[in-house]
Amino acid sequence: MERSAVWLWALFALLLYLTYRIFAPFLVPLAWAGVLVICFYPVHRRIRQRLRRPNLAALTTVLLLTIIIIVPAVLLTGAFATEAVEALGDFQRQVREGKLSGLSRLGQVLPVKKITTWLATHANITQEEVHAIILKNFERLASFIAGQATRLVRNILVFVFQLFVIIFASFYLFRDGPRAVERLRGILPLKEKQRERLLRTAQDVLYASVYSGLIVAMVQGALGGVLFMLVGIRAAVFWGVIMGFFSLLPVVGAWVIWLPAAILLLLEGELARGLLLLIGGAGVVGLVDNFLRPVLISGRARLNGLLVFISVLGGLVAFGPIGVVLGPIIVALSVAIVDAYTLGEEVLVEGGTAPAQPS
Repeated sequence: MERSAVWLWALFALLLYLTYRIFAPFLVPLAWAGVLVICFYPVHRRIRQRLRRPNLAALTTVLLLTIIIIVPAVLLTGAFATEAVEALGDFQRQVREGKLSGLSRLGQVLPVKKITTWLATHANITQEEVHAIILKNFERLASFIAGQATRLVRNILVFVFQLFVIIFASFYLFRDGPRAVERLRGILPLKEKQRERLLRTAQDVLYASVYSGLIVAMVQGALGGVLFMLVGIRAAVFWGVIMGFFSLLPVVGAWVIWLPAAILLLLEGELARGLLLLIGGAGVVGLVDNFLRPVLISGRARLNGLLVFISVLGGLVAFGPIGVVLGPIIVALSVAIVDAYTLGEEVLVEGGTAPAQPS
């Protein structure tokens, strides 16, 4: 390799690194903008067909996106943070004062005394020490979550700035999105049939595994929050958001929140409220996934449940809140690329797959 080529590649690498440093503070809002644009692009396509001017069409779509998605999301985030601080503050106070009546009733039902006796005999741990350990860990968990919620409230200015970046970037992504996709088609090191199969498979998998999962999670979280409000449980928005998050995870689901709450109400003697929560959770919240998800998927390829589970949790650890969406998208694209290489010249046709004709 000639010396000039080496210097050229070195300069290119340096420019890439400096570009990354410039874009690093904006990667999270840009990722959110990309996700919102992908989800909302079918609406933009219809608006673009009616409004021939690209700038006006992009501006109209951004305004619609702001009204439908961003404003409710901001209000929900504020309500969630406020209720999280209040709910966890009440929980900490009840733990310190020993007023968790539901857990006391649960302790009467479960063989807690036998367990503590066995621990005292075989592990040399007294019942008072067991209770102290449990209370200490409860307080640590509550303090950690409350600290995260409080930090979210303190960083409101950062949140507003990122929101501005999301809206600003969405405009340009809507306007210039088709040209970016065409450039991506030319960059992909695949044959034309493989490239089209990759894009089609990625679209199907993303829709079936990400979009449908988000919609089902939002519906289950909203229904769960309304159900908690009806039975008089405080911080209904907070618990609704938590149920929505668990709904994203295969096998887990929203039941990990509403079922223990219903059991605690029944143990406290609140039969009407407990039964209402139990029936509503099983008959309304629980069945949404069985009815709504098949309608949304409608025959599209679906990401494996284990991959969804790992991608959601792994994305959350790697990228923060955006990882709940970004993790499955990255895994889905990786699966589509692997399929494009392993299936060779096969392309999707109506009714299934068929091998391409030899050249």
